[in-house]
Amino acid sequence: MTKQIKTLRPEDQSLETTTTIKRKLPQSLFPSILVVLMFLFTLRWFNPASFLPSTLVQTSPSFSHKITGIPTTARIQRMRSGYPKQFSTRANLLKIRSLKSPVSNNCMKGDWKQHSPVAAARTMLRSFSRRPLLAWAEDKPAEASIPEHNLGKLRAILKEKKLDAYIVPTADPHQSEYPPNCFARREFITGFTGSAGTAVITQDSACLWTDGRYFLQAADELSSAWILQKQGLKDTPTISKWLCQSLGPGSRVGIDPFLHTVREVEEFAKSFAENDIELVLESENLIDGIWESRPSVPRTEMRVHPPEWAGLGSPDKLKGIRMNMVDNSADALLVSRLDDVAWLLNVRGGDIESNPVTMAYAIVEPEGLKLFVDKHKVTDIVREKLQEVNAEIFDYAEVTAEIEKLANSGKSIMYDPNSISIALANAAKGSHHIIERNLPIDLEKAIKNDNELNGMIEAHLRDGAALAKWWAYLEAVTKNGESIDEYVAGAELENFRAEQSGFIESSFPAIVGEGPNGAVIHYRASKKSARQIKAGSLLLVDSGGQYDCGTTDVTRVFHLGGDDHQPTKFMREVFTRVLKGHIALDTSVWPEGTPGFVLDAYARRPLWEAGLNYLHGTGHGVGAALNVHEGPQSISPRFNNETPLKPGMIVSNEPAYYEDGSFGVRIENLLYVEKAATSNQFNGVQYLKFSKLTHCPIQAKMLEKSLLTDFEIEWINQYHRQVWDKISPRLSDEPVAIDWLFENTQPIKREGDKDNYRSVFSMSMEHQAEVAAASK
Repeated sequence: MTKQIKTLRPEDQSLETTTTIKRKLPQSLFPSILVVLMFLFTLRWFNPASFLPSTLVQTSPSFSHKITGIPTTARIQRMRSGYPKQFSTRANLLKIRSLKSPVSNNCMKGDWKQHSPVAAARTMLRSFSRRPLLAWAEDKPAEASIPEHNLGKLRAILKEKKLDAYIVPTADPHQSEYPPNCFARREFITGFTGSAGTAVITQDSACLWTDGRYFLQAADELSSAWILQKQGLKDTPTISKWLCQSLGPGSRVGIDPFLHTVREVEEFAKSFAENDIELVLESENLIDGIWESRPSVPRTEMRVHPPEWAGLGSPDKLKGIRMNMVDNSADALLVSRLDDVAWLLNVRGGDIESNPVTMAYAIVEPEGLKLFVDKHKVTDIVREKLQEVNAEIFDYAEVTAEIEKLANSGKSIMYDPNSISIALANAAKGSHHIIERNLPIDLEKAIKNDNELNGMIEAHLRDGAALAKWWAYLEAVTKNGESIDEYVAGAELENFRAEQSGFIESSFPAIVGEGPNGAVIHYRASKKSARQIKAGSLLLVDSGGQYDCGTTDVTRVFHLGGDDHQPTKFMREVFTRVLKGHIALDTSVWPEGTPGFVLDAYARRPLWEAGLNYLHGTGHGVGAALNVHEGPQSISPRFNNETPLKPGMIVSNEPAYYEDGSFGVRIENLLYVEKAATSNQFNGVQYLKFSKLTHCPIQAKMLEKSLLTDFEIEWINQYHRQVWDKISPRLSDEPVAIDWLFENTQPIKREGDKDNYRSVFSMSMEHQAEVAAASK
């Protein structure tokens, strides 16, 4: 579904105000007023900070820090380069952000704070519109509001095809976590908007399976026609078990073969065969037959990922992949995951919201590569880049036919059964030799090279500056006794990120949850559900950005409104226990070869000690200017993931607690793995540790200091000193934000404790420097 961008018109309000003034004032003042209005109109469309002397735009001590409005990067781009006043699609906006030069930081000076009288007048004009200029329309399939009607239509098709059940997964043909809108079939039929879940429809039942991140959201969004199956709980049956219990012998269950992996189908087939149930691979997706307003397939142009951030060129990447193919005696490698294709070819796209990928398949051969993609997306620059790897470009739909040709010619074919669809695997059946392996791309992509790490570091510095401005804005609004709703606050957050150079889009829809909405793990505010953020609000915000150099993901919880408003003791205790777990994981050291699940208990122990827990993983991998969720590594209780953490891998650190109906707490930083300088190396084994990428303060007001050890207090003060040192230089012309950053990075100590924690920080830094020097 195309995202519509709504253009708000604060200038209409200003004209109305002008008319009112004109009626009230004497005729003799009209010429003077006209001159003043012309001057103000000039300020309205041009940035005085870009041409006034720097002394004139410094913050006046007589002005308060009340924030009255925020312009957006898109508007400033329009002013300077004459873009149309309304962009019709998200793809157009992405194209503008990726192709135009980044907006200079100078053009942002004074945009959201009062400076000189000239800038103050300009700010007053902007204050007529408190809402963001650009706000995404809510992105839900049109018919999702009447699921019973859609269920009736689907059941009629099942009856016609003599099917007793139909399975509708979230997946697209590439097993994307966030599918394009045209593949949001599960969302269409259920009305559930979460990113994970599978629907099963029979003639008399409709069930949705989803995990603990979405229990509350699904319960809220599903109609009475649906039964919520809480995946992962002891009493919840698997889909195959439920179907075997619900259907009799001789029943037929239909699936779309392009949406289910080889391993999924094998599991279904085995379970169904034991109960005399037939698995039917339908040639057409049944949902498409009732989805009258189904969005078109995206056609966003591809772009080249800059070499300075990619590091390794595509020819070198393919060389390593081909060596692995030789080791496995494979003549061809099927690549279906979109981020695998993007990483391998050093290209990016915009077919999926928040994921810079293009709908495409690739087949790697010893001397060349076949790329299956809508040819309209391949620009001349991308085509020239693909020539470096001798890539032959086919239409997207030709992939199965080409796989059949390879198989029939006697080629041995290699693929990952956990990611390739059964439709493509069936196309390869004619091959004399099928090799099922985890793709070598997964691990190569997960271990970032120096350029990718440097890009991620830079992305987080830009992101840290944007976050400081946004949190300062929210704090100023709430301290002033005003409020802003979650939906608008999320749009404003994207606007602040858009001020940073190289920003493309958010890395996922921002989770902005006030009070009880913060307890909905993957909450997404809508205009209807949005709560007001005001003084006394406990606000959980999980968000991230896609930049040209890297991808960010950060969660913070702040209690707003200043010292006059305080969190409850239970809120402080929970927050502190979550932070203690965060610190424990952040400072852990482990031997090389250790999988992530071994570290998961570090983050949970402080919560476990109080009988608390959270129903999601502690950490996921993150792509470098790619998908915000990336494997194969993770940190979670799922002990079946035995992928060891290796130097160069990036993971999140996000322990949490959710009090249903009241509030949520999650503290998330991104970390990268590097070698640890230990005094010993038992059995010659290298030890590893984490280093932080994220730079955003952790609110001291939320701490129950009596629960913190001296080591943990030292960690907090060290971290805040790093945040100040790295982010403050990027806010040198933003006095409101830099004041907020300074206030929120001050050292903490217990009441009555006279220790100087700045000196403790300095001593610790000196110690770290000594250890690092000794290790060289």
